[in-house]
Amino acid sequence: MNIFRIKKPFTLTIFGASGDLAKLKLFPALYRLAEQKRLPADFSIVGFARTEKTQKQFQQEFETSIKAAVKKDLDPTLLKNLTQHVHYFTGQYNSLESFYEYKKFLKKLNNGKKQPHLAYFSVPPQAFKPIIQNLGESKSSKNEDIRLIIEKPFGEDTKSATELYHFISRYFDEKQAYLLDHFLGKSGVQSILNLRQTNRILNILLRGAEISNIQINAIESIGIKERAGYFDQVGIMKDWIQSHLLQILALTTMNVPISGSAESLHREKNSILSAIKLPRGNNIIIGQYDGYTKEKGIPKGSKTETFAAVRLLIDQGEWFKVPIYIRTGKKLNKKLTTVVVEFKKLAFQKDTEEPNLLVIEIGPEERVSIKLLNKYQTGDSPYESITTSKSIACSGDYCLPPHGLLLLDVIRENKSSFLSFPEIIASWQVTEAILERIKRKKIRVEKYKQGSEGPKSQHKLTRQDGFIWHDDP
Repeated sequence: MNIFRIKKPFTLTIFGASGDLAKLKLFPALYRLAEQKRLPADFSIVGFARTEKTQKQFQQEFETSIKAAVKKDLDPTLLKNLTQHVHYFTGQYNSLESFYEYKKFLKKLNNGKKQPHLAYFSVPPQAFKPIIQNLGESKSSKNEDIRLIIEKPFGEDTKSATELYHFISRYFDEKQAYLLDHFLGKSGVQSILNLRQTNRILNILLRGAEISNIQINAIESIGIKERAGYFDQVGIMKDWIQSHLLQILALTTMNVPISGSAESLHREKNSILSAIKLPRGNNIIIGQYDGYTKEKGIPKGSKTETFAAVRLLIDQGEWFKVPIYIRTGKKLNKKLTTVVVEFKKLAFQKDTEEPNLLVIEIGPEERVSIKLLNKYQTGDSPYESITTSKSIACSGDYCLPPHGLLLLDVIRENKSSFLSFPEIIASWQVTEAILERIKRKKIRVEKYKQGSEGPKSQHKLTRQDGFIWHDDP
């Protein structure tokens, strides 16, 4: 296995280093990178936050977070060596003076040497612009190697996403912005493209002419946890469908680019996302689990949806009239994230015969399955279902969590697993069309029991085309 190892020095600044994202995801990811000996001898990790604390206090927080995440596999010596590379700077995001002081801090830390500066935005969206502006205005030169790692959400609608795009462009080149959706760092999601790039037979099958429908499911048994403030403002439509699930749709249905460049991949995904249409009729179901408004931090009369199912079409010739169903929800009866491709039957096959399925399971297991039928001439049951399944999970000692993998990609300047702003804007346009339809048609939020399959009316979406949801593919 060809393992990428970082050889040149770098500095990683984590803005908002006191927050949950840094503690729960970034710090453990850095430990895994160190564990696999992927980090160079010379590098710096700097926490930049508004909270006053000493470097020693921050290092203790860093170690505590990693110990909680890694647990049994922890190597105390490795952790201690990694912590020696960890520093802290107290500064204000909206203060240019703080950023000039920070430049002096970095110059001293790196002994005046120039090296790539990775700026990770582990902050609420409202802090994006002041950090971008102050990083841009405090640059020592136009060609300074600063790489912005900005994690979703990118705006709250088409207008704000476009404004963010133009704002970044004032201070940085587009190539310097790494727009991160951690979902794209999951090995199951990455396998969609990997399988398509290396298997001609799969691409022959994944054509609209061969497919009767596609189902994308992200079903969760958990609730909103400690995310009440954020989740109630956005709902599951913006939280899950706008980026995660529309990205999976694009990866599944796009033309596989001949070139391996990130630009060609973004172009093909954007071609699909720009062609997604919400057809006329009843194509949206939204729901809310019983007890949601009793959760801590949720207003009593909240109408925020915790379940959504939508029926979409792709306005391209080969995908003419092929319905794509997207379904996601919380507090349901299982945890499952899948792409289910149902293939058309032969003209002479009976409607009662089961269809062929291609299932890409992204979680909790990561595997690909193909369901076939074998026909017998005698016996009470003339058909036998044959399912062949293979794990696509990363295995061995070199697997990385999504944030670790994506950090590596930033260092090697590979943007294939990141988003482009045209994709983001196209996804917002699809999401806004759905939300506008909900508002205009006054589609009500249906209550559903915790631990159930969700609103019963979800079956109307598939039934109108003569299909069913594949809950246990």
